Amino acid sequence: MDMDVFVPDLIKRNWAWADANSPCGALPQWIERAGDLVVDGPVVWSTPDDTPFGEDSYDVPPGTYPVFVGIDDYGDDTGQTRYDVRVVFIALAGPEKLAEATWRHDQAGLMTIENYTCLASQKAGSFVTGETFARLKEAVLSSESVHRKGPWPSEVVDPETGLNVMLFPSYDSASGISCIELVDEDEELVGLLHFSYGI
Repeated sequence: MDMDVFVPDLIKRNWAWADANSPCGALPQWIERAGDLVVDGPVVWSTPDDTPFGEDSYDVPPGTYPVFVGIDDYGDDTGQTRYDVRVVFIALAGPEKLAEATWRHDQAGLMTIENYTCLASQKAGSFVTGETFARLKEAVLSSESVHRKGPWPSEVVDPETGLNVMLFPSYDSASGISCIELVDEDEELVGLLHFSYGI
C-alpha cells in the first residue's frame, strides 16, 4: 500500500474525531509527504528560539520515518499567497498497524510556536551549530520559502548517522502545540500527529 496515499486518507478519515476530542480546527487544505526524518531518541516539534515553557518530546525508536504535513494558505501583506504548516504527522509503522491504531489525545504541551517550526530528534539538535541554525531559519523564512507549498529545508546534521532536521513556515501568531498519539493493541506508539492551535 502506498504510504503517500494511505496516510493523508487516514488523517482525513479521523479528522472529525481529532477535532472533537482535541480540538485542532478545520482539516488542512493539503496533506502531503514532506520527506523522511532520521531519529535517534526523543523527537520534538517546536520553534527552537521561542519555547519559553519548555519542550514536549516523544520517545521514538531509532529509525527513518516518513513525515507528512498539513498545509493551509492565506494572503499576506504583499498580496501573495503564504503557505503554512500547522499539522505534522510522523508514521512510525506501516499501513496495516496504522489502520488498526487507536487515536489517543495527549495533554497539550506548554510550549508555543511562532513564524516557523523545526522537527528533529533531540540528538540531532545537539549537532546544529548556531551558524547552521541561523542559515536554516533564514531559508525557511525567506520570501521564496513562505510563498511556495514546499519543499522546505531538510538537512542532515550528522553525516555518520544521517540525523536530520526539518523546518517549516508556520502561522505568525502565538500558538500552542498538542499531539494525538496513535497506539497499537499493545499500547506501542505507531504514529504521532502534532498540531498547532490558537491560544
